[in-house]
Amino acid sequence: MTRRPGARVAAVVLAYHPEPDIVTNIQALLAQVDEVFVVENSPDAESRDVLAPLLGTGAAVTALPQPGNVGVAAGFNAGMRSALAAGADFVWIFDQDSTVTDGMLDRLLDAHAEAGPTTGIVAPALRSHATGVVYRRETGTGAREVDVLISSGSLFSRELIEKIGLHDEPLFIDYVDHEISLRARKRGFHNLKVFDALLDHRFGDSDPVHLFGRRIYLANYSSMRHFYAARNRIIVIRRYGLGRWFWEDLWFTGKAWTKVLLLEPARWSKIRAASRGVWAGLRYDVSG
Repeated sequence: MTRRPGARVAAVVLAYHPEPDIVTNIQALLAQVDEVFVVENSPDAESRDVLAPLLGTGAAVTALPQPGNVGVAAGFNAGMRSALAAGADFVWIFDQDSTVTDGMLDRLLDAHAEAGPTTGIVAPALRSHATGVVYRRETGTGAREVDVLISSGSLFSRELIEKIGLHDEPLFIDYVDHEISLRARKRGFHNLKVFDALLDHRFGDSDPVHLFGRRIYLANYSSMRHFYAARNRIIVIRRYGLGRWFWEDLWFTGKAWTKVLLLEPARWSKIRAASRGVWAGLRYDVSG
């Protein structure tokens, strides 16, 4: 561990029917943090077998079995509560498809310290796990204030969590990160993207296909994911309005749906699910 002493940092990793490479991801995390909490959202024998090389080996890894798939929001919250109870000053959260790069935590902590007491969520820029190329909208230097950050790679201070609360569990999955980022901004905090820190990340399956001679990658999200994405997008709009985040998200959503309509299987099922999601979002009680 190369980071400066003082701050105790725990990582939280969601595991849902994980692939064996989650072990490599967690080992990379252990080189930078004090301990890792693995939230088992699929607490079955197959998942436990995948995680077995890490558990019971003396490594600072704690498994947190859930009663089933409790979702992204509740899963992160379970890990964050355990990390805080263990004395963490910062909690660093990840999904299972992300891998840290060398020195990443140091850069995030430095950016947090330099930004001052109103620092909100701090997160790295994203590099494609499939191509090794930094996404076009993720290029830059230093740190810059942004509206929203994706969950994976996001660093939360204990003070921030105590003031804004944890993730909104009824959202379950998708736009959970948007909601907590916008909540932090609404309460006077400034979220930072640190471009000198890179996270290798995969969106969905990242299946390569060719369109008009160009290689592109399909997420192939399930119909269930499209329901929650459509529902939760409407919920977040109703809560926080059409800020800068919305126009950036509109570009991303339009690009994703172009791939769904042109290339992905089960497109009609996904269209119907998204339509149900929009209606559910309009009927959702956002006052809570």
